[in-house]
Amino acid sequence: MPISEKFVDKSITELHVLAQLEKDVGIEVLAKLIKLFIDELVTMRDQIKTAIDNEDTVKVKEITHVLKNSAALYGAAPLAALATQLHDSPPATTSENIHLALIIQHNLDKTRDAYQVIINNIAI
Repeated sequence: MPISEKFVDKSITELHVLAQLEKDVGIEVLAKLIKLFIDELVTMRDQIKTAIDNEDTVKVKEITHVLKNSAALYGAAPLAALATQLHDSPPATTSENIHLALIIQHNLDKTRDAYQVIINNIAI
C-alpha cells in the first residue's frame, strides 16, 4: 500500500477507509481525491468561521450536514462524529451551538493538517 502507516494519524484518520478507497480507485485517483478533500476542509473552515462570527446557527447546520458525510467518506471519523452530533442533535442555545462549532473549526484544522501529511507522503 503506497500510504505508509507512519504518516497516518490514527487519532484522526481511519486507515482502512483510505485503503478501501485506494483499492476502489487506485493510488493516483486517491491522491487527487485527498487533495480535493483538503481544499474542501479549507473552504468549510472559512465558512464555519464566518458562521461562528455571525452566530449563524442555520449556516453551521448547513456546513455540518455536508461535513459529516464528506469526513466519513475519507475516514476522518472524529470530525465526522462531531459534525454529525452538531447537525443531528444541535444544542438548545445559540451559545452552546457556537461553542460546538468552535470545536469543529479546531478539528477541521487538525484534520486538514493530518491529511496534508498523508498527501505529502503518498508514494505514487
